[in-house]
Amino acid sequence: MSDHAKGRQAIPGIRIVEQAVPPPSQEESATRLRHGGPDWDAEVAQVRRWAEEGNWEEAFKLLKTMSQRFKNTEIYKALAQRIWVALKTDTPAAECVLALFHLLNTLGPRHEVAGPIAALAHFMAKHRTPNHPDRDLALGQAQQMFHRVCEEKGIVGESAFQIWVKNSRLDDPNHYVPIVMHCLEIMVGDEWWFDRNLLQKELDQAAANA
Repeated sequence: MSDHAKGRQAIPGIRIVEQAVPPPSQEESATRLRHGGPDWDAEVAQVRRWAEEGNWEEAFKLLKTMSQRFKNTEIYKALAQRIWVALKTDTPAAECVLALFHLLNTLGPRHEVAGPIAALAHFMAKHRTPNHPDRDLALGQAQQMFHRVCEEKGIVGESAFQIWVKNSRLDDPNHYVPIVMHCLEIMVGDEWWFDRNLLQKELDQAAANA
């Protein structure tokens, strides 16, 4: 299950595991591969519109679709923003964990943020939508993420696992959540397709009215 790829520096500060990407057809120019092309640009514009309307459910769905395409480097920005929206809105736990699972696969289990990613996935699976029918599936996937990271680090047995969790502060959301969020910020850079402050304001208003 372990991914032993050494990875490459495709994004400053973020190590990306090499992925098998099919070669572009003759019709696909280098510009399209690098920047996404007109269809991608139209989808980015649609994400912006839905975000401005506060339709985060549709924005998330489109970000999920965009983050699963492997023909251009923009997918990393889509993945990071997909996770951001999932974490900030009431997206079901299974979708949050799936997005974080995708992130772990992208960065690889050797990445320094791999542990915090797995910890956040487990936290979301356990506490977000606890009565959701897919909760057990989400918990299982989060445990699989922990297993991959531990396998890579040579951590064997429950006792060793608990020591690692404690020493790495993976039992403290106030420690590992900011690490993951900072990772997402690095992946996106200055090219956010929605106003994060607006999203936070909407969440604060919803909480105040609850």
